[in-house]
Amino acid sequence: MLLTVLLLAACSSTAPRRTATTAVTAVPTATRPAASKAPVPAPDGTSDPLTGTSPRRRGPVVAIKVDNAFLAQPYQRGLREAAVVYQELVEGGSTRLLAVLESDAAGGTEIGPVRSVRESDIELLREFGPVAVGFSGGNAGVRATFAAAVRAGRLLDASYDAVPGAYRLGERRADARNFFTSAGRLSALRPGSGPRDIGLRFGALRGGVATASLTAVYSQQSTVRVRWDAPTGTWVLSQDGRVLPVAPRNVVVQTVRIRASRYVDVHGQPTPYTVTQGGGGAYVLRDGVRLAGRWVRTGYGPTRFVDAAGHDLLLHAGPTWVLLLPSGGGETFS
Repeated sequence: MLLTVLLLAACSSTAPRRTATTAVTAVPTATRPAASKAPVPAPDGTSDPLTGTSPRRRGPVVAIKVDNAFLAQPYQRGLREAAVVYQELVEGGSTRLLAVLESDAAGGTEIGPVRSVRESDIELLREFGPVAVGFSGGNAGVRATFAAAVRAGRLLDASYDAVPGAYRLGERRADARNFFTSAGRLSALRPGSGPRDIGLRFGALRGGVATASLTAVYSQQSTVRVRWDAPTGTWVLSQDGRVLPVAPRNVVVQTVRIRASRYVDVHGQPTPYTVTQGGGGAYVLRDGVRLAGRWVRTGYGPTRFVDAAGHDLLLHAGPTWVLLLPSGGGETFS
């Protein structure tokens, strides 16, 4: 109870309440899909369930924790090769990334700097099946919880401690030493599940509200800015005044509840736990517009993004960046 109180107090003091969105002009198409209420079928085997592209990837999927601290951002690499990237709140109001890569596509591309796993990652990754997870270090309790998931066959341990030969020790920076790895190295040593249906649906744009930019507030320390780049058909993400080395076709805002983890950081502060079961508000940004709706996840199954009528919010084929935005934060569109 004490940890929960501390975490809730921290969140309320560092994150403003949800802000009103800026008025924008709707694109000249219907804002409600014309299709029936039946969900869009899952990929039929010819298109990839994580990106909607063809041909479908068959190789193992790998999930890698990537540092997103201010001092780490200049060293970030490999994020463009990820099929899906999740951005989550961590202690101190900072954020960290969980990059999901398909080994067939990412191959030997280096990614990093690699950082520690979080307890809530275990819940999030269950929908991907038994995939290899790359990380370096972590709280002893979190590592024990992760090890239990590995013993149960739910995840594969591809951490530095388990397969040190798959990692390269890189540059030393002011606050840490950088580690890098690749999906190819990890999948060769810990081959796990291939791409599976995690609930994403892809298709032609159906309605939406014209959106040039998004400001997403995680905390007083972390604000993510997203800008539509029409010439490339991708979104530009920046944080801490720096443009991140990514170019996703889709940006998903998934509003989530944050509670205290069972564990604390090295300073004794509660570690935030991002809850990815249940449901909440959601937006899908694609093709210069936004689609409003909600997300729904039952148990450890797929996460679906649907509108008020129950229709799937369709993504553009390509990589997706998911902002796991605390419900106490806020988003502003323009």
